Amino acid sequence: MGVGFTMKRLIIICMSFVFAVGLTACKGTSTSSNNQDNRNNMNTNNVAAPIEEGMPLDETKDGKKTVVVSMLAADDFYLQAKQKYEAQHPNTTIQFKEFPTEGATMNPAEVERYIKQITTEVLSGKGADLYAVTTVPLPIDKYVNKKAFVNLEELIKRDKAFDPSLYQMNIIENSRMNDGIYTLPLQFYMEVLFGDAANIENAGVIIDDKNWTWSEFAEISKKLANKGGQSVSMGNWPPELLLNSFISDNYAKLVNGQTASFDSAFFTDLLKRVKSLYDDKVIKSEFIDLQKTNFTYSIITSPSDYLSRLSLYYNNGKIYQKPHSADQQSGVSFLVTRELVMNANSTVKGEAWNFMKFLMSEEMQSLTEQTGISINKAVNDKAIKDLVKQGVISDPKAGRAIEASEENLQSFKEMVSEARLRNYGYNDEHNKLSTIIAEEAKAFFTGQKSAEATAKLIQNRIMSYLNE
Repeated sequence: MGVGFTMKRLIIICMSFVFAVGLTACKGTSTSSNNQDNRNNMNTNNVAAPIEEGMPLDETKDGKKTVVVSMLAADDFYLQAKQKYEAQHPNTTIQFKEFPTEGATMNPAEVERYIKQITTEVLSGKGADLYAVTTVPLPIDKYVNKKAFVNLEELIKRDKAFDPSLYQMNIIENSRMNDGIYTLPLQFYMEVLFGDAANIENAGVIIDDKNWTWSEFAEISKKLANKGGQSVSMGNWPPELLLNSFISDNYAKLVNGQTASFDSAFFTDLLKRVKSLYDDKVIKSEFIDLQKTNFTYSIITSPSDYLSRLSLYYNNGKIYQKPHSADQQSGVSFLVTRELVMNANSTVKGEAWNFMKFLMSEEMQSLTEQTGISINKAVNDKAIKDLVKQGVISDPKAGRAIEASEENLQSFKEMVSEARLRNYGYNDEHNKLSTIIAEEAKAFFTGQKSAEATAKLIQNRIMSYLNE
């Protein structure tokens, strides 16, 4: 499974952020703590956890430990984490292993070199202790299949100092793969649709977005077109991107370890369903003025961002859950913007786990420079309380004030707790799997190849990729 989401699309469609999240590798020691009362702040001095029954024992050198964290580049979040953690754990060093690039963004050759280097390190078992794996989508599924990463679920269960009630466990639990938890999300965005509430209401169309599928979205769009709504429901979304979004939603059905099922009836049906949305002009690839659409795909990065976007796209905007596949559970879609994995061959697993918990703490998650919704519940609750106390925020489009109240933010709170459909980033332009699908699917969407012929080509290329 690749990790990451196409920043290009988020810029074009959502006017969102592009940022780099580093890959980190560190080796560290644990120090015992006598104070376990302040669990809300995850006092990571209680490194008695690694020597409890079932917890990993660390190797030390002269009583000292080093945790190596592999990352693309250490941003301020990781730099502050290193400084704070080392101050609290004087016998532990957090060491960053960074990847040099020529410019602020990586060119395709650097992306390929980076993926190759990390893959070699991980599969050799000689890499870093921790990896930050969000900036460039890495073949995490390959690494997990090779048992290169620690199943963190075991540490979560055995660590008596870990209190699940402090965190958005719905995000962690729904980041599973191969029946385990191998990645630890630290921050995330939610994926939603914003709709023109006035047009939808005037057309007399009722939307049950907690249960709607893409097929129902198509039917609702046609009803809106026939009853005075906009003729196009969404623009600015090429079919290859939508197809890869569908694949992300159904990845477990299409890829299982080193086996793929893209030559199945299930996948050819996905191809045809996506094409029908464009043939029926429900969705268009080209840019369309948002005021001439019924819905706009967007992300939500914070409570204030949620309120701002309500009036950013439409004068009377309303938020809806992104439609899901017919046989998929309902829920809010989310994508992870910062996460870590642990090397199965690390000799300092206890200290590495302790550092991971520190990164989840209220102390670290409260840093003002952070963008994204926190994995720490207390940080999210405080962000909402602070916004309500502020009373209003500025409308980014009209310059008017938007009321920030508990009532206005209730939908945001509910969506955070209902987020359970992870977008694994298979529609990322740097992801090899999504690149293969996008390249081969274009011939089908332009009518040059049948769905069956396209599926066969995709199957062959992906099987080669999975087994290379």
